[in-house]
Amino acid sequence: MSLPIIVVGAGGHAAVVVDALLEAGAKVLGFTDPDLHLHGTQRIGLPVLGSDDEVLGQFAPDRVSLANGLGFVNGSGQRSLRAVVQLRLEARGWQFVSVIHPLAHVSSRAKLGASCQILAGAHVQAGASVGTGTIVNTGAIVEHDSIVGHWCHLATRSTLCGHCRVGDGSLVGAGAVLRQGVAIGKNTVVGAGAVLVRDSAGEETLCGVPARPLGTK
Repeated sequence: MSLPIIVVGAGGHAAVVVDALLEAGAKVLGFTDPDLHLHGTQRIGLPVLGSDDEVLGQFAPDRVSLANGLGFVNGSGQRSLRAVVQLRLEARGWQFVSVIHPLAHVSSRAKLGASCQILAGAHVQAGASVGTGTIVNTGAIVEHDSIVGHWCHLATRSTLCGHCRVGDGSLVGAGAVLRQGVAIGKNTVVGAGAVLVRDSAGEETLCGVPARPLGTK
């Protein structure tokens, strides 16, 4: 029998994660969050139990699993809070679950890394690979043979056409498109609605149609 789950974070992304877990039949105990004003309140019908240390001190890692409710990936070159918090807790023995919404489609011939999140309406097609801790958000598409690195965020309705590459720590904004075969390096931000038709070495923000580095014409 799978363990009950506590979701780390109580913001908007956390609510979506809980919804996916509940739809998949998981038992969710509630949320943790550092904001004292949220403690004792309800979020989509479940309690915000307290801070990470306060709540997790009441459980053993072999009795409860965790899910990552932090959604923001900034592409700044600094490890995101999402990754920092999860890695800190994993070092203390906690296990984070993967979250796959029942209405997502994941090919049996795709590869998913540990604790990734594939949300409602998302598609991960044959031959694709999604890295550890990566979010494929609502309605996003990872087409055949595309490789997405660790700790990335493919925002709502973003599309990676076939054979794309996305480096670790990158954010592909809502509705953005990577043309077939395009590769972006680590810590790249592709702005919402952008259409990327050329490779990027990484460590930059790309916006527009066609997408160019921010600040260029």
